[in-house]
Amino acid sequence: MDTSVSNMVRQISDALYKDSRTHKEVIEVGYYQGVVTLTGKVKNAAASQAAEEIARSQPGIISVVNELKVG
Repeated sequence: MDTSVSNMVRQISDALYKDSRTHKEVIEVGYYQGVVTLTGKVKNAAASQAAEEIARSQPGIISVVNELKVG
C-alpha cells in the first residue's frame, strides 16, 4: 500500500475511533485517489451518517462511498 494511501486510511480510521458516535463501530476504510469507501456494520443510521461526515471532513477527500450495513 502506498504510504500516502496508508496515511490517509490511518487518519480517517483515527478520526472514526476518536468520535463518540463511531468509536465502537466496526468500520473498514478504503481510499483511492480522493475517494473513501466505508464498509462494515454499524448499529444505526445515525452512526452510518456520522462515519460518512467524519470521512468527508478530512482534507483531500473528494467523495465518500458509504457501504455500511445498519443493524
